[in-house]
Amino acid sequence: MANSRISDDNHEYAVIDTAPDSEGYFTNTICPRDIIKAGTSIGGKIFFSIRENEADSSAEPSDNAVTEVILEFKCEDDTEWTEFVPLDGSSIAVGNRVQVDDTGAGVLWRAGVSSVGYTSGKVVFGFDW
Repeated sequence: MANSRISDDNHEYAVIDTAPDSEGYFTNTICPRDIIKAGTSIGGKIFFSIRENEADSSAEPSDNAVTEVILEFKCEDDTEWTEFVPLDGSSIAVGNRVQVDDTGAGVLWRAGVSSVGYTSGKVVFGFDW
């Protein structure tokens, strides 16, 4: 299979199952402020999550995915993306689901896997609202 994106009115996801090229592989960008202003998020909440993608949805997670997903943001006048780091210094891992609490004007978010961030497995990650 090949890496892919899944976009809809209430989510932006990416699925990784092969090593990305030198540019990495990322979700389409989202602007939380625009989503909230458009009224498409229930209660004005946006979430980010990473989970293993099993062929059989009734199967137990295999915990075999070895993929480093990064969460990035870019403020309105930035030329480069900045990697998000949780305040407690923890890392983002399979099984995380957190609320993106950002309503700054022009702030974009994306999630992805760098060219060296994939080893094995299949994960789906991204944003829903």
